[in-house]
Amino acid sequence: MRATVNIAFEPVNSAQAGFMRSSAPGVLFSGAFGAGKTLALCSKGLKYSLDCPGNFGLLCRKTRNSMTHTTLKTFWDKVCPKELVADVNKTEGIVHLTNGSSIIFLGLDDPLKLGSLELGWVGIDEAVETTEDDWQMLEGRLRLPGVPHQIFAATNPGRPSHYLYKMFFTSRNPKYEVYQASALDNPTLPADYRERLATFTGIYYQRNVLGLWVGLEGLVYSNFNEAVCVIPRFEIPSKWLIYSGHDFGGANPAAMFYAQDPATGYLYAWHEYLPGGGRSIYAHVQEFKQITEGRVVIKRNGGSHQEDEIRQGYTAQGWPIAEPMLSNNVAAGIQRVLDFHAYNKIFVFDDLTEYLREKLSYSYKRDAGLLTDIIEDKHRFHLMDSERSIISDFAPETVTGSKHTVVRRLDGSSLAKEV
Repeated sequence: MRATVNIAFEPVNSAQAGFMRSSAPGVLFSGAFGAGKTLALCSKGLKYSLDCPGNFGLLCRKTRNSMTHTTLKTFWDKVCPKELVADVNKTEGIVHLTNGSSIIFLGLDDPLKLGSLELGWVGIDEAVETTEDDWQMLEGRLRLPGVPHQIFAATNPGRPSHYLYKMFFTSRNPKYEVYQASALDNPTLPADYRERLATFTGIYYQRNVLGLWVGLEGLVYSNFNEAVCVIPRFEIPSKWLIYSGHDFGGANPAAMFYAQDPATGYLYAWHEYLPGGGRSIYAHVQEFKQITEGRVVIKRNGGSHQEDEIRQGYTAQGWPIAEPMLSNNVAAGIQRVLDFHAYNKIFVFDDLTEYLREKLSYSYKRDAGLLTDIIEDKHRFHLMDSERSIISDFAPETVTGSKHTVVRRLDGSSLAKEV
């Protein structure tokens, strides 16, 4: 006897409820951290599949590799009871439900599988990663006969210049509906999580706590191109040289590790180190050696001119750190990093969350509404100081290649190459 399963989705905020109810041809759930976006996205997809037996839907993200611990985990852990599943084809990434509907999970980096699909619905997770061409291509797959068609998406906010903002906020096209939520709209978030959110500042706070689509005005690194330079993690080849930048301090020591592609010269931020206080120099060095085990560390920079005694302490423990060339000229060091960002020559793995938080919060103070050249709460941005200490020893013109493209491999990894 087949078991009867009753599904009840209880929204935690009005944005979730509106998103779930909407039957508009295109729907966007734009929300901050913890707003319940992916949960609503997966639930909406499952509801369409259950309401229309024989339906065929797609849940996707920009890369298939990025779905494993996000979209897929939410779908299986929080949304779809196993009693509704007739079969799972892991090779093809398809779930067959007991009512005859099917759901396929794909990354947009697998065009061969996407090209022939006939779909009833499409759900896009973290849609800010996609392009307008991606959206239009997916809309063109909504051609399964006999079912209602809808494309819906969930995303963190981005820049107002993004196509999603223009499509859902400024075009006033009646076929598109948008629902917004801040992190503060979810009453189920743990108290300690809310406390951590309260420590965010600047653009990072506005986007990821308040859920606002805001630009990068006032940011120190306003030319950092998230769309191009934030990429999925891939295995750094062991032959690539490693560089580390350090920020000293008993309370908040920090380090950033970069790998350089010998074919292009591009730098990849691949590890962040922000352990908090209470550790000795010896303990830090043991961590650094573990992080870089089996790799060649060619250069280590950190500290101001006045911190030579600390550098000597690290050297004594087997981790020699040199004084950066621009150690006492913060503005010049920042300009060196800006030069690299201007040419998209620093790539950042998307799981370096603390680095990205600092990068999108590191901003200049305002005085009477006008920007100054003073950095707001500079003492809190240890990874930015770490980055500046090592990047300031490079000159962007020494990094080969004037043009490049980001190549998305079919396994979800990425690399940069010259064109």
